[in-house]
Amino acid sequence: MVQSLQEVLADPEVLQGLNLNPASFRFPSSPLVVASAVHWPPHIAVTRGTDGVLTLSLAMGNVMQVLTQTLNFTYSVITPEDQSWGSELPNGSWTGMIGQVVEKEADIALGPFGIKLSRSRVVDFTESLYFDDRAILAKKGEPEIDPWGFLYPLTDSVWAALAGGLVVVWLTLGMMSHRPKVATLLDWSIELLLENMRVFLNQDVKDSLLLGSLKVRTVLGSWMVGAAVVYWGYSGNLTSLLAVRHIPQPIQTLRDLIDDPAVTVIMKPNTIVTDTISKMKTGELRELHELQFKGRVKYQHASTFPAALDTVVRHHQHVIISTSLSADLHMAELFIQTAFLRSARGRRNKGLTVPSSCSAGRCDFYKGRQTFFTSTYCMIGQKGSPIVPAITHRIRSLIESGLYGYWLLSEIPAITTCRSSPPITLVRAPLSLANLWGAMVVLGAGHLVALLAFLLELCWARTCH
Repeated sequence: MVQSLQEVLADPEVLQGLNLNPASFRFPSSPLVVASAVHWPPHIAVTRGTDGVLTLSLAMGNVMQVLTQTLNFTYSVITPEDQSWGSELPNGSWTGMIGQVVEKEADIALGPFGIKLSRSRVVDFTESLYFDDRAILAKKGEPEIDPWGFLYPLTDSVWAALAGGLVVVWLTLGMMSHRPKVATLLDWSIELLLENMRVFLNQDVKDSLLLGSLKVRTVLGSWMVGAAVVYWGYSGNLTSLLAVRHIPQPIQTLRDLIDDPAVTVIMKPNTIVTDTISKMKTGELRELHELQFKGRVKYQHASTFPAALDTVVRHHQHVIISTSLSADLHMAELFIQTAFLRSARGRRNKGLTVPSSCSAGRCDFYKGRQTFFTSTYCMIGQKGSPIVPAITHRIRSLIESGLYGYWLLSEIPAITTCRSSPPITLVRAPLSLANLWGAMVVLGAGHLVALLAFLLELCWARTCH
C-alpha cells in the first residue's frame, strides 16, 4: 500500500536524510504527495478524466514530472471548491489552495503563488519560478477615418523648417530686390511674402522677380526646387495616409480605466492583487479596489476569461485585468481561433479540407501600455515541511537552465503576433467626404477669410474716396 508523505516523513532516517541533503535526496519508497492545483494556462492545466481523476499538464505539469523523477514520489491532484488561490478570512482561516495546505488536506500547492507576508506566516514558499506583472486587456475599437490626416505627411519639424525657410527667403529677396517707387515698404514686403507662398504652392510668380538680378533668380530658384521636392513628397504620402484607418485603443493606463465610468473590470477573486489593493489607503490601486462599490468590478475565475473575452469584452464596455503573460495567451488563442474560422470558411466554399495551421487571424484585443503590480511566482508547502527545500533546489536548476520560461512560451505559438499590433490599418477604398472633410474645412475657411479680406478692401476703398 502506498504511504502518504506524512507517514514517510515520520521515519527519522528519511527525515534526517531530507534535511541534510535536500539537493540530492530521493525517497527510498515512493510516497504519495497530495498536490492542490487550479487551472491557469499557460502555467498549469487541470483536466478531469472520465474516471474523475485530475491530471496536470503545461509548464507546472512538466515541473511535477521532474520532481517525481528526482525525488521519487507519486502524486494525486485535488482542487478547491472556490477555484481560488486563497485569502484569509476574518476568523483566521484560509480559503482556496492555501486553505487546503494550511488544513493539511494537501502537502503542496502548485499555484504558482505570489509571495505575501500574511501567506508566509502559514505556508512555506519555494524559490521563484517566474516574474510577471499585471496588464489591462481590452477590445480594440473599429477602424476610424481621421479627417485631419492631410496634416500628417509632414512632421512638425518639417513644417517648422518650411516656415523658417520661407522667412529666410522672404528677407533675402527683400534685401536683394528693388522696391518700386510707387509701392510702400509694407505693401512691397507683403507682396514678396505672397510671391514666395505662391512658389511653395506651385503657382506662378511675377515676371519682375524672374527678370531680376542673378542673385535674386538664384535665391528664388533654390526656393522653387526645395518647395517642389517637399510638395511632391507631401502629395505621395497624402495618398497613402488617406487610405489609413485608425483603431482606437483608449484604455492604456489605470487612470484611463478608473476615469471611464462606462468600463467594468473583470478580475480573479482571492488573489494577491485583490488582497493587497484592499488594504491600500491611497493611490490608483486603491481607487481600483473601490470600483467594486460602484458596481464596476466582476470577480471571475481565470478559466472563464476566454469566454468573457469573446462575449462581454468584445461586445460591451468590459476589460480584463490579468497577468501580462495570460493576456498574451488569450490574445494569441483568439487570433488562432479567428484564423482557423476564416480558413475553414474559405476552404469550405472551395470544397477543400481545412489545414491544421492558419495565419490569417485578427488581433481584436490589445494590452494597455501600463503594467503594474509585478510579483514573483512560487509553489508552496506546509509550514515547516522539509520537502519544500528539496523542491527549491530542483526548481533552481529548472530556472537556471531556462526550462520553465521555455515551457511557458512554447505553449503560446502566436505570442508576438498581437502583443504589439499597430493602432492603424490600411484599406483599399475610394476617397469620400469622410476622408476629406477636414481638408474641405480648411479650404472653406481660407475662402471665407479671402472673402472677408475682399469686403474689407471694398469698405476701405469707399471710405478713403
